[in-house]
Amino acid sequence: MLINADQIQQMDRIKRLNFINAITGIKPANLIGSNSPKHGSNLAIFSSVVHLGSNPALLGFITRPTGEVPRNTLENIEATGYYTINHVPNHRGC
Repeated sequence: MLINADQIQQMDRIKRLNFINAITGIKPANLIGSNSPKHGSNLAIFSSVVHLGSNPALLGFITRPTGEVPRNTLENIEATGYYTINHVPNHRGC
């Protein structure tokens, strides 16, 4: 079944959200820790962490556009230059 852009745009907001999120398959969970000089520590969950290269070692993550709501993690990283990324493993039976 083919679905075009108009059909996607006409979907109910939640149905469209679930549809688009499912297209790329299962996403890993990562915790990105950062620190604000003004507000202290911040921990946020991201599913958009990617490996870009190993020589040099490069990781990246995607954030939504700024402006709509605060992007504290990105703002903290830009202010300090420091952050941590921790993978959240899947522990079955927990």
